[in-house]
Amino acid sequence: MRLGPTAAPVVELDDRAPIGRRVQGRYRIIGKLGVGAFGAVCAAEDTATGHRVAIRLLPRGLARAPQVARTIVRLGQSIVEASTSHPGLVRVLAFGQTEHGRPFVAMERVKGRRLSEILSEGKPLAVGAVLRLALDLGGSVETLHSMGLVHGALRPCNVMVLEDGRVKLMDVELACLRDSESMKALVAAEPPAEYLAPEQIRQAPVTDKADVYAFAAILYEMLCGVPPFHAATREAILQKHLTEAPVPMRRRRAVPVSVESAVALALDKQPEVRPFMPDFLNHLWSEAHRPAPRWKRTAVIVCGAALAVSVALLMIWGPLVLRSRASRSLEQATQPPAIKETPASEPSPARETNGSASARPSRDPAFTVQVGAFGARERAVALQRELTRTGAEAGVLQAEVGGRTIHRVRVGRFASHAEAADAARRLATSGYATLVVRAGD
Repeated sequence: MRLGPTAAPVVELDDRAPIGRRVQGRYRIIGKLGVGAFGAVCAAEDTATGHRVAIRLLPRGLARAPQVARTIVRLGQSIVEASTSHPGLVRVLAFGQTEHGRPFVAMERVKGRRLSEILSEGKPLAVGAVLRLALDLGGSVETLHSMGLVHGALRPCNVMVLEDGRVKLMDVELACLRDSESMKALVAAEPPAEYLAPEQIRQAPVTDKADVYAFAAILYEMLCGVPPFHAATREAILQKHLTEAPVPMRRRRAVPVSVESAVALALDKQPEVRPFMPDFLNHLWSEAHRPAPRWKRTAVIVCGAALAVSVALLMIWGPLVLRSRASRSLEQATQPPAIKETPASEPSPARETNGSASARPSRDPAFTVQVGAFGARERAVALQRELTRTGAEAGVLQAEVGGRTIHRVRVGRFASHAEAADAARRLATSGYATLVVRAGD
């Protein structure tokens, strides 16, 4: 984590990893991973399970601030529960105090490459890879928001990309603790400026819309190779966040229009204008599953036209061949069975009429409305029941997005896009994130 100057010491000089010591008799410290504004992070072993874990030893000053300790106790259990709700969140195992009264957090230890390391070369990532990473990361953030928590420090250095391509969001244990007034009084380190929302810079109350802003800034950097705002000094970057619009993405790189518009909206200076995370993810999900590119559709059209021409030629050429064969049969034989005989390959009129309904592929122009995007199926089922109680026809739809299973609620069946869009607007006014799709898509 890049830290700016601090107004007061955040970590004492003797904050060394106590190698070999045990925390609460269970976690044995085996190494040091790093030191930051929120204490030292150590590698440890859970002697009860044999698993490798990480222990964050929070600054000693917190133990001397009763109001902070109460905040940690009050929010700790909520954070533990929230961290188990999505596989993309680093799991928080426990909050507690060491034998010497120092607050600590035990959490899952993950290994991989930080997104900041991947982006350090300043090169944009492939659009498909960006959408996959963004959907994974966004699902984790959405889960925190659904639990009433704000991460508050979304930035590439807090995103770990595992060897199998999955994403883990770190620093979950500090959700909602960073911005508490008592914590600010003890921790004066300045966070990286590139991903701060304007309200964080102004030190105004922070909501989940600050996470949406930071998420959009990360997405911008993945697609363009640079953050939306960068300058020689921290102060200049902060000023850009407050007063300037980012350079349009299309000037830096050709990106899908829908993604560019979604990112631009999420980077709005006013929090109330930004979309909620489910709406943002709906745009990305739609782009990741959009129809084939124009050149592919053109190829299909050309192939279809060629096939149609071939069929037309067969329809014209076939009767001519049959007539020729029939004429030769009349010349060579005195009986005319060949004229009365029906070729085996041609179905009779009755068969053709009776079989047309089953043989002809049906075209269903219906549309449906998809609501929400959940990692946990239980949440989708709960929403389905809620909508069903209102009289809506609802079902749960499961899909694989970027290697992750998401669940949406499919509502209704409408004969036209206009009817479906009208239903989606009604649902949106009730606070639901909606997406109109053609049935079968």
